[in-house]
Amino acid sequence: MSPTQDFDLKERVRSAVDIADVIGATLELQPQGRNLVARCPWHNDRRPSMTINQERQTWKCWPCDIGGDVFSFVMKRDGTDFPTAIRTLAELAGIPVDEYTRGKKTQPGSPDDRATLLAAIKLASDSYFEYLQSNDLDAKIARDYLASRGINDQSRQHFRIGFSPDSWSYAVDLLKQHQFSGEVAHACGVASPKRSGDGHVDMFRGRLMFPIQDLQGRPIALGGRVIPAIAERHGDRAGGKYINGRETMLFRKSQQLYGLDLARDAIRTSGEVMVMEGYTDVVASKQAGIETAVAVLGTALGEQHVKILRRFAERVVLVLDGDAAGQNRADEVLELFISADVDLRVMTLPDGSDPADFVAAHGREAFEKSAREAPDALDHKLGRLTHGIDIERDTHAVASAVDKMLKIAAKAPDGLRIDQLLNRMSKRFEFKVERLEQRLGVLRKEAKRSTFRKSDRQAFQTQTRSATLNAPSNVPAPTDPNAALQESADAASDGPIIGTNPTQASTNTHLAAGQPAAAPVSLKPIRGLERDLFETLIENPELANMAVEAIDVQWLEGMAAKMLLTAYQDLELEGHCLDADSILLLVENDALKNQIVTLQERVAERSGKLPESTEDRYTAIVTRFREREIADEQDRQIKQLASASMPEDDEDALLKAIVEKARLQQRIRNDS
Repeated sequence: MSPTQDFDLKERVRSAVDIADVIGATLELQPQGRNLVARCPWHNDRRPSMTINQERQTWKCWPCDIGGDVFSFVMKRDGTDFPTAIRTLAELAGIPVDEYTRGKKTQPGSPDDRATLLAAIKLASDSYFEYLQSNDLDAKIARDYLASRGINDQSRQHFRIGFSPDSWSYAVDLLKQHQFSGEVAHACGVASPKRSGDGHVDMFRGRLMFPIQDLQGRPIALGGRVIPAIAERHGDRAGGKYINGRETMLFRKSQQLYGLDLARDAIRTSGEVMVMEGYTDVVASKQAGIETAVAVLGTALGEQHVKILRRFAERVVLVLDGDAAGQNRADEVLELFISADVDLRVMTLPDGSDPADFVAAHGREAFEKSAREAPDALDHKLGRLTHGIDIERDTHAVASAVDKMLKIAAKAPDGLRIDQLLNRMSKRFEFKVERLEQRLGVLRKEAKRSTFRKSDRQAFQTQTRSATLNAPSNVPAPTDPNAALQESADAASDGPIIGTNPTQASTNTHLAAGQPAAAPVSLKPIRGLERDLFETLIENPELANMAVEAIDVQWLEGMAAKMLLTAYQDLELEGHCLDADSILLLVENDALKNQIVTLQERVAERSGKLPESTEDRYTAIVTRFREREIADEQDRQIKQLASASMPEDDEDALLKAIVEKARLQQRIRNDS
């Protein structure tokens, strides 16, 4: 997508949605003067401190020092990147994003049209939910089974639990009645092609149905649990205990967690999430008052799950059955959490019980007590490695356990957790801490070398593939990725922006397929002369056209200021209006959006209170920038003279240049 298309899409989406409606969908809004206010979900907000300005379509929480526009709110709320946020809002507004991308355009009603699949699976999910409430005999059997598992009607409605009739074509026929083809039924995950002949059959038959929802609360997949009384009719053909929805355009098991949309706010408030293994575990936990439970979806916890969980919580409690399989699952995910620097705890339930059974038998308080006492994952692993070992006599087994533990620790960031682990290992095995630290250092170096080799190899392959596909036939493909890697590293050292230097740093992350999103950025606030400049440009956008010509990005000191001036230059180059609304549309960096909103608020507060006109203030600001640049250049030249490393003729020429610049500086002062 071109920058113009990208900007046009954002402008169309922003115009089609009201920030008050988007925020009001999850937070209670109250009027306060010309604005609306809400309790901020990202801190313990006892009285509403989040301000929503409908006129500017911005939001701001001053205690958290966060804010931005409707896009940044969705990114913050859902813990997602900009492309996902704009797609979410575009779908809400009924705007087809495909019109603005280079990808193949889809036709409404086709099996590769995302909006069609969302509508189809919602129809099926709602119908299953309603069927469970019907007078059908099987529906009553399903309700009785839910009751036997201790799941009440309130929980059934909260999680939208339904029932799929014991029929081969209930969902397929339902969708056809609403003009959805069998191919759409298959593409959204509720049907499968017949094994012989044409047509499709239902994927779920005679099962309790659990809708799997995205962070906007939309069904994107379904999971079905067997009902014993109905399964008996089919004997061996009844299928497994659970059938999890297969992967589709809407649903990726590795990127979804059951119940996260409903538990999100509670997780953020507590800073903790409990990861369980099944739908009914989550439902039973919620019913008992445990608000932070989620579950994996027919797959092991993976790297993407860890990234998602880290967006919402600092502490993850892995709730596992006490059997060997449960313990092995803890081992499998330990290294993922360690390398991501997430506080992982492992809560092991008594043999033969799952969370639903435990909560039913012992109650919420006992469950939460066990969660609080759950050992750190490193302690859990250490205990597993040393179980059954005679520490005093089995030297080989002890050495092997220590080395395995240190190899895991080598993947974790250095810090207090590792220091504590080394101290515990030292006491348990009677090794000197220094000896353990020495071995840990060796293992870390080996891990880094391995990582660098892999990274270089991947970068080289990517660069070579790209060059082969895109370069003219007479241009050889690159053979050394190190220069590109070093350039990226140099750019990152100046601040995590997109681009190779501040003057070319793009503030955008376009929606092109496969393009990675920008890393989270922490920017120092814009202060002093630079803040005066941008406040003046926000107050009088007509001056911005002069500023992009008159002010050099290199004159600015802060990274945020450089990025913001670059954004103005990009807007001017594309021929867009240089007002704050357009700047907010162009910028996709959360931290920079927040600073723009802060500048807007400051301008609004002082409106009409300053004696000078915006034109006079702008002239004075540019003068001060020029004086500062001249003074900096003089300092550099004086230091060069003081070094006594120049030929005499060159010294004379440089001295004359310094005097001339001093006269120029005086003329600038006199003119101003």
